[in-house]
Amino acid sequence: MSNYIKRGVTIYSFKELVSEGRLTWDECIGKIVNLGITGVELLGQLFFRECPEVNREDNEVWQKMMWRYGTKTVAHDFFVDKTMFKGRELTLREGARIIENHVKFAAAINCPIIRIGGTFNPELFRLAAPVCEDYGVKLGVEIHSGASSWVLPVIQDLINIIKQVNSPYLGIIPDMSMFQTRLLDNHMSVFAARRAGLSEEKINDMKKAFEQESLADYRALCLKQMKEASDEATRRAMGMFSYVEKHDPKELEELMPLVIHVHGKFWEMDENNVETQINYKDVLPVFVKAGYDGYISAEFEGGLKPGQDPFEPQRRFQKMLDTYLGSSYPSFPDVEARPPAEDIQCLSSKGFKNRKNAKGEITGIELYARSSYYRGVPLCLVENVEVKIDGVSYGTEKISFEIDGEVFMFAKMASVTAFYWNYGHLATVIVDLPGGLDEDKKHDVYFKYSLRTYYLPFQWSGEAVLKLGAIT
Repeated sequence: MSNYIKRGVTIYSFKELVSEGRLTWDECIGKIVNLGITGVELLGQLFFRECPEVNREDNEVWQKMMWRYGTKTVAHDFFVDKTMFKGRELTLREGARIIENHVKFAAAINCPIIRIGGTFNPELFRLAAPVCEDYGVKLGVEIHSGASSWVLPVIQDLINIIKQVNSPYLGIIPDMSMFQTRLLDNHMSVFAARRAGLSEEKINDMKKAFEQESLADYRALCLKQMKEASDEATRRAMGMFSYVEKHDPKELEELMPLVIHVHGKFWEMDENNVETQINYKDVLPVFVKAGYDGYISAEFEGGLKPGQDPFEPQRRFQKMLDTYLGSSYPSFPDVEARPPAEDIQCLSSKGFKNRKNAKGEITGIELYARSSYYRGVPLCLVENVEVKIDGVSYGTEKISFEIDGEVFMFAKMASVTAFYWNYGHLATVIVDLPGGLDEDKKHDVYFKYSLRTYYLPFQWSGEAVLKLGAIT
């Protein structure tokens, strides 16, 4: 299955291993590379002591790890701390400042995406767009079962704002917990229920209800149980059950244009490399069909068995991705070199265009030229240009260049150092020709240029003769 999906992992998956002293972060990164993973999702406050401030020493260590193992930082996770002040929630301005600080943090550590989790005012995304665009960092909301599910009105409002702003720097990050199919003993809702003292019979009833009932009926059952609960612990446990969701992967299809990153949540990988509770079989083809080319960041939230290799779940998760996405990383289509394109000479064959002034009068023509010098040059290094049309020569006093919307007469180009005629990019060559050319016929056009280059002891040049018609 040809696709451009890349493999990543969040360091959240290894926090216990590091905090218990079983492995260092450096050793964790080395381990994941051996699994074919090259993208590292960072929870900044797990590694950077002053996050969202950038501690230079920490950054040097982090960047050295990325360089050593050939990995890259693909995302950074954070929350807008709504509980920062006792007795009141954050204002919009305060929330926007937090996002701005994390955008700057991501830019400083060469991280292209930040992921915001939890709940917050959707208007923060509208306020955040300019700073994200200024720093070139994308902001995505985690779409997660429970508190940030896309069925919630607040998340629907947020998605609508993202669509309204229509910035490539705003998007969504779906978490695969949205596509759960079963409830097993290693799920946090079951842990919470047992801690609350729920009977195994009640827990099994909730497991069966989740598998057998529609999501709407299951949610209604959870809410009913919460209202009937005789104590707060039971009420909270039933609330945890209500967070579990099983959506049809097809619901994601219309939102795929907004997806900038993916959280590959998993709790348990069996011996056949199958996640036992999440519908990866049906959700992964949605990403492939949509042409998603970002990362799936593996996020392990299950428990390890006594003596189990802590990286075995990660290994099995990657093998599962191999099954559905292809075993190569990533499985780029095998291509062969094509014959050279026809329009490769220094004078483009796309044609000419009559050029008009503000009054609508035709003052000249435009030709389109490319330089074959690999470095590109500032216009001051264009030594000479020759143009001949239907046997009539036009000297440099009749010629101007247009680069990035700015027009420079050839005689003035000797001092133009900030505008470049770069390799592979067409420059517009303007010939002063009142009345222009007859657009109903083709014309014989000769073009030649020469450049002073940075280090060669001779001028670099190119020439072409083409029969050109008007661009329609």
